[in-house]
Amino acid sequence: MITAWHQLRWYWRWPIKWAVVAATFFLICFPDPFLFARHLRHWQDPNAMINPDLPALAPWVEEVRGLINPESSPKKALKTVEKFVYKKVPYEWDWNTWGSADYLPTLAEVIEKGREDCDGQAVAAASILKSLGYKAELVTDFAHVWVKTDKGETMHPGKKTSIAATEKGFSINWNAVVDTLPKSLAWSVAPFPLGRELILLVIAWLMLLRPNVSWRWRLVCFWVVLSGLLFLRAGGHSFRDPNVALQWWGIAHLVAGAVTLFVLGRRGNRQSCCIEGGSLEASRAPASTP
Repeated sequence: MITAWHQLRWYWRWPIKWAVVAATFFLICFPDPFLFARHLRHWQDPNAMINPDLPALAPWVEEVRGLINPESSPKKALKTVEKFVYKKVPYEWDWNTWGSADYLPTLAEVIEKGREDCDGQAVAAASILKSLGYKAELVTDFAHVWVKTDKGETMHPGKKTSIAATEKGFSINWNAVVDTLPKSLAWSVAPFPLGRELILLVIAWLMLLRPNVSWRWRLVCFWVVLSGLLFLRAGGHSFRDPNVALQWWGIAHLVAGAVTLFVLGRRGNRQSCCIEGGSLEASRAPASTP
């Protein structure tokens, strides 16, 4: 099968390979295409999910008002809202709530489900804070979503803001994006079902295989990539106390396994071409006379 696959020209083969990997990724991570489309629409304007005027939110706002001392500092008020939201909306992975790798919900969906991950909790907190007169918006470092207000930040703010959704549009801090990449990747990988990740890993490995690479090297590269996945999962197991060394080690294994398999395939392909070229020249050479 692998040999037949590589009979295709590279300009046909590689687009098909990428299409197979992409299709596998979306089928595994986002089984519901309609939910995924809604997720993308929501992220076009994440602050639109904040809805302080939703009738279902009114009881929560009144309850929070009773918990906040009018003479309290803004910092204490933000902390009170944070504790209240964590109690009302317990943390749960999107995969368990929505059957999707990620989903940014509306406030109505947060209240209806009664459980959410950090983005849903941030939507609820921002909505309450706006009802209390604060200016609130959502910010993220790709691994976590929290709330930024005119009086400070809440919902366990990250150290660096990668993207802030403001009234003028998205504000991107590229330095923060690079710095938080290992943490974001590990935090995305760690809670996701291992079985589904293994399916994606196997498909990506099959797409990199070439007929001129021995099975020994194929299995070695697969083991290196698999160990990278396991290191990433271990490094991102705890969001509050991540193991950065394991995260980078996992990324290094993933890259090393994929690059090694690719380079071995290219080298074997060049050697095959040289052998075939030498055989062709030998067949064309005139036969020597005795």
